Amino acid sequence: LIALGFGEAGAKIIAQNMRGGDNAIVNAIVPGRNVRMIFGIANIRNFTDATEILQEQVMIFVNHIASIVHGTVGEFFGAPNHSIGDAFLLTWPLAGVRPEKEAKLADMALVALCKLTAAIARSPALAEYHTHPKLSKRLPNYRVRLGLSLHTGWALEGAIGSEFKIDASYLSPNIAVAQSLENSSKHYGVLIVLSDSIYTMLSDLVASEVRQIDYCTVQGYSGPLRIHAMDLDDLSLELSRSSGLGKPFERRTRSELRRKKAERWTDDEYIMGEVFDVDPEIQKMRAKYTDEFFAHFRMAYLNFEAGEWEIARELFEKTRECLADEDGPTMAHIKFIDEHHGKAPVGWEGHHPLATPK
Repeated sequence: LIALGFGEAGAKIIAQNMRGGDNAIVNAIVPGRNVRMIFGIANIRNFTDATEILQEQVMIFVNHIASIVHGTVGEFFGAPNHSIGDAFLLTWPLAGVRPEKEAKLADMALVALCKLTAAIARSPALAEYHTHPKLSKRLPNYRVRLGLSLHTGWALEGAIGSEFKIDASYLSPNIAVAQSLENSSKHYGVLIVLSDSIYTMLSDLVASEVRQIDYCTVQGYSGPLRIHAMDLDDLSLELSRSSGLGKPFERRTRSELRRKKAERWTDDEYIMGEVFDVDPEIQKMRAKYTDEFFAHFRMAYLNFEAGEWEIARELFEKTRECLADEDGPTMAHIKFIDEHHGKAPVGWEGHHPLATPK
């Protein structure tokens, strides 16, 4: 129960209090610990609407999603920290990780979000909400989806609270950056957004699967930050044949999850980047994003960043033709250019404030 309630962040707090002797009082007033982390945010889309419509049943809805989030992240060496209504904070500690292993941990974090996207899309029990009469009426073509982000940086790990209530968590502006990135996923029309700080940690094999979509100033981060996306079409997946929500995870014990993630971590021959070539779910979600599409977008974006907006807009229009449906980042840039009447502002340095969805 202690492990379940406190989670990974609470281990040091528990140990520090156990060293305190026979005193049964848990002391929350202990120094924090400066740690390096990979932070992930998983946010349930349209959560306000779901809460208003589902009412008491929303707890079942959230816990269904939590079962998938916790199980998937755990398989890839991550740990769920806490949830705040519609959002989950996910962590991958970097303390004690050898420099040559950091790329593998970053790869695992990104693959975890890809597999999480697939698991949510294929869940038969979550699919029942797609045809919920009231949800469908308010949100036509409703799908249960998560907005996801990754960022890395320092944080203070410790206890927040008093002898009456303690939360084991992290304090850092980097968490706010990760939240801002997730929020921007709605603006860009993508499911997974990454900061440049996590992108530069990825192995070359995994980094090649990621697309830079913008260059922005983000509140809480010093200087402009390059923004990247992992393009996935979750609507291309079919429902799993297994019945009931979260069944793949319910059958696994915590020890089984620890064993599986340890195998991925300790086996140097296990290359995370190869997942993109062999995993059928990820392959299907990536199928429509062709090399031609990425080449057109990159050329358009480089002109956008350079301030050549007339050329950039023409190239973005060609990018639109590469996909059967609209590409979110392409449309975001076309809209941005049009709002500025087709010309880069005087003094343009290639970046702008991160957009906040309305």
